[in-house]
Amino acid sequence: MKAAQYQQQLDDVTAYIYEHLDDALDLGILADVARFSPYHWHRVYRAVRGETAAQAVQRLRLERAASMLVETDLSISQIARRAGFSGVETFSRALARGYGMPPGRFREGGAHAAFRGGQAERLDAFPVEIRETDELVLAVSPHRGAFIDIGQAFARVRDRMGDAGRMVAVYEDDPDAVPAAALRSWAGAVLTGDAAVPAPLERRTIPAGRHAVLRYVGPYSSMHRAYLWLYGQWLPSSGEEPRDHPVFEAYLTDPAVTAPNASVTEILLLLVS
Repeated sequence: MKAAQYQQQLDDVTAYIYEHLDDALDLGILADVARFSPYHWHRVYRAVRGETAAQAVQRLRLERAASMLVETDLSISQIARRAGFSGVETFSRALARGYGMPPGRFREGGAHAAFRGGQAERLDAFPVEIRETDELVLAVSPHRGAFIDIGQAFARVRDRMGDAGRMVAVYEDDPDAVPAAALRSWAGAVLTGDAAVPAPLERRTIPAGRHAVLRYVGPYSSMHRAYLWLYGQWLPSSGEEPRDHPVFEAYLTDPAVTAPNASVTEILLLLVS
């Protein structure tokens, strides 16, 4: 079997998982979608992705639920149902295991809470480093839709690039100004030397220059408030001006093996020299 066929089968499974997160995702069904024998399917998925399919489904459901806890006023029971959990107790136990606290505490006191009110009104509330960065050449896969679902594009990149380079994402649009279904972003891996870009990935560059770098520790699903602080508090008071280039993120940890509260992300804003 050719590598491209394996990759397409894994792409099909990833798309199916994202489209059916609210449903009961039987692992036998996923094997059928992948067109693999169930005797070998789970080993193939874990070997390529670094986590089992069941772990991936649980992680994605928790990411979606954590995002809803931060960004909506839905009740915890409503979020539990929409995220595909059988009930509040099941959801609460799962979130506590994955995120270190139950839903109510996470909503009020997760990593995002530090970026609102009080301390967050100060320019020096969170360290922002001004860093000179060389041009970055990326192998990317485009994503259209809610940023929380960009994992589909990352899976396509990781399946084809493996651990070849640091993972980054370029975000073209502002989620507060553009409908979720129309948001544009790119998931990519940083290339080194003259590394080739395997199809269907595309080559893209991020120009060299001065970047404002905000280091964020916590779940991807609640990072939006860090952006609001960077643009609403730090940038207007910094004396800096952003260049005409989208913001991007560099991921210093792997979500398949890192607890959400320990995930480390750098948010990079290209500045006028």
